[in-house]
Amino acid sequence: MSRKRSGRAKTANRGTANAGAANPAEAAKAAGPRRNADTRQRGARARGRRGRQIPWVGIVLLAGALAAGFLVIRSLELGAPGERVATSGVGQHPTEGTPIKYDSTPPVGGPHWPAPAPWGVSATTIPDERVVHNLEHGGIAVSYNAIPADDLARLKALPGTLPRDRFNAVKVVIHPYDKIPPGTFVLTAWGWRERFTAYDDAKVRAFIDAHIERCCESVP
Repeated sequence: MSRKRSGRAKTANRGTANAGAANPAEAAKAAGPRRNADTRQRGARARGRRGRQIPWVGIVLLAGALAAGFLVIRSLELGAPGERVATSGVGQHPTEGTPIKYDSTPPVGGPHWPAPAPWGVSATTIPDERVVHNLEHGGIAVSYNAIPADDLARLKALPGTLPRDRFNAVKVVIHPYDKIPPGTFVLTAWGWRERFTAYDDAKVRAFIDAHIERCCESVP
């Protein structure tokens, strides 16, 4: 009797052992889908984080391109008020008093005398050869001929309403000029000009703002 019970116990123990040996494989098989699901979830979360990341490199490159474009436009003065006129002569200084022939009246650039005119309002005509040097220093010249008194008064008041530069100067020179039609005045900068038959404050200031200190030497 005891031998029979012992045999049944051994058989039961072997069955339990066999069942225990099979459990890890079954557990691994059951855990496989869960691991795959976890892996997919982690991958989805990682892709979501990557999708939400700010593309800093692209933003920096775009900002650089915009800044470069702005500098190009500013240097070329694209869309600036006035008429652009091709010119040259930066740094060309013939002897003081040497007559110089210019391609436009009043001139917007070219060779010029070594010394510029003082900034401000002049009661007499300043020679072209001297005024051009003012343009080379980034100045604006206002040349007028027999314009109405009100317009002349507004032109002469301009320098007092404009900001001073780092040299404490307002780089505008105003003078009478009989080489243009009576009743008109002309604003000139290096390579630019605009003609007026009547004073227009907005246009006058727009020309000055666009062209003052744009050429060619940053000196007083």
